[in-house]
Amino acid sequence: MNKNNYRVRFLSIAEEDLTEIITFIATDNVKAAEDLANKIEKNLKLVSLNPQLGKIPGDSDLKSLGYRYLIIGNYLIFYTIEKRTILIHRILHGARNYKLLLVDQ
Repeated sequence: MNKNNYRVRFLSIAEEDLTEIITFIATDNVKAAEDLANKIEKNLKLVSLNPQLGKIPGDSDLKSLGYRYLIIGNYLIFYTIEKRTILIHRILHGARNYKLLLVDQ
């Protein structure tokens, strides 16, 4: 890892989100699950180089908590920047009530 890169760390709930998403998709289409996993990995590498890459939420509560997010297909990856670490909080389908899931963490 380049010394300029930020470290990417998943909260355990985000790891569970990712596992559930990939497993669910793989039950119908293994290739689609692999493609999504690769897109997520690629985007997390990009954000480790440029932590400001993610969008700032329009919601004032999420914004005040320091969240940023990436959009990958139908999924949103919510993260915060803490020193030299990108902390992945959740990976959620865009149709879910993500504010409720993020504010009450």
